[in-house]
Amino acid sequence: MANCNWKGLQVPARMSSRLPLALFRCSRTLSPLLRPRLAFSMSSQSPAAGTEPEIPHFEFAEEPLGLPASEGFGYFQGRPGLVFGPDKRFKLQTKLGFGTTSSVWLARDSIRDTHVAIKILSGFATSLNRERKLRELEVLQRLSSPKDSSDPSSRCVRLLDHFYYPGIEEDGEHLCLVTELFWSNVQAFQDADTEFIPITSLKRMLRHLLLGIAHSHERGIAHTVHPLPDIKPDNIMIELGPFWTTEAIDKWLAENPPRTYPPERSLNKMVSVLISHFFPPPTLDQIQFCNFKLADFSSDDVKLFHPATNTVAAQIVSDQTTDDITPLGLRAPEVVLGGEWNESVDIWTFGCMVFTLLTKVPLFEPMVAEEYNASEVDVLLYQMILFCGEFFQPDLLRRCSRSIDYFERDCSPRKFTSFPRKTFEECILSTGRPLSPEDMAGVTDLMTRCLRLDPKNRATAQELLTHPWLAQTKST
Repeated sequence: MANCNWKGLQVPARMSSRLPLALFRCSRTLSPLLRPRLAFSMSSQSPAAGTEPEIPHFEFAEEPLGLPASEGFGYFQGRPGLVFGPDKRFKLQTKLGFGTTSSVWLARDSIRDTHVAIKILSGFATSLNRERKLRELEVLQRLSSPKDSSDPSSRCVRLLDHFYYPGIEEDGEHLCLVTELFWSNVQAFQDADTEFIPITSLKRMLRHLLLGIAHSHERGIAHTVHPLPDIKPDNIMIELGPFWTTEAIDKWLAENPPRTYPPERSLNKMVSVLISHFFPPPTLDQIQFCNFKLADFSSDDVKLFHPATNTVAAQIVSDQTTDDITPLGLRAPEVVLGGEWNESVDIWTFGCMVFTLLTKVPLFEPMVAEEYNASEVDVLLYQMILFCGEFFQPDLLRRCSRSIDYFERDCSPRKFTSFPRKTFEECILSTGRPLSPEDMAGVTDLMTRCLRLDPKNRATAQELLTHPWLAQTKST
């Protein structure tokens, strides 16, 4: 998830008919489609004592309720206990999290007598889905066709149902996406445990992630799209497994009843925002029994931990809506250099994920190098050369419109002249992660098959599933 601090968000009280796009304090830029048209500022940027602010502000603890869909908002204002959906089958029980275009709720399905997650899109995001400017529903439907709905090998989050629900006041209509409920995500697990993921569990996790990528590629969907979330630990979901039975969830709900923040001023009224609740992440002992799925096929970034709230704007490969894909440190070289791209961008990101899940740190860390007058992109491309052990070739650079900004005519980088190799093995050892010689050889070979500078040379997801190191995984 992006490091968006929704705590203390402030929204101007005075609105004009055409207001500037929102300015979010985030670690990455939001898509122009998703930027609300009210200007935000953070509470830490309040005017100095004794001075008057130009525009009065509202402050919200979590999602800003009571702001109109026409201005980029229209968040769902329901409460636990609401019974809605087809045949009134779903009863809201608690809020699990929220994001830039939605809130997500734990609900009880009265027909199946089980718990589900319902992602309720804001009125603004719902209108964008209807206009096909956002395509979350379309992508989830493509991934969740009947013949795959119960196939465990698909390893993608399943859309169980969807419906529209009328909002109140000026919230607009809400698209409600019903999905399976998950325990947590891998990022939450890693944040809660200081130890490295055991190799056996890591292999299982990577194999399940590849199955999800392969399934999405078979449906013509590239998962990795920026400026929204991408393939990363936040988006690798942990299934409920044997630990969270219906009875266990009911017990957790009883022990964690819904609570609200103190009333907050919104546009035309006071609002009480529900505090998000989420399951505690699994322990190191529990993770070895868990299964994993790939999620985030929307265009939302969720603040708090719940799988159904995490989202990446997946794209249908044959009908792309943007070229701005993945955060810079995970971005494939052809994207960085302005070339055409396809589903192989997911394979590059998967290779980066292998390193991150293994070591708990990123492989590539773009930064400005002032001593070389080098930008973040210059440094990233340099790191790619050093770590991947190959130079950019003329054939690839000719296919990329921005190559001239970073490379000379002889294909050498403009900002650097020395290229001391740092192998994947050296990168892993520098993090302190202990590995046996067999595991070191296996994991570095897997990364090498993913992290090729030219996408034509990368393995496919199906090919990687047969990799000898991953083939040692005991079960699917």
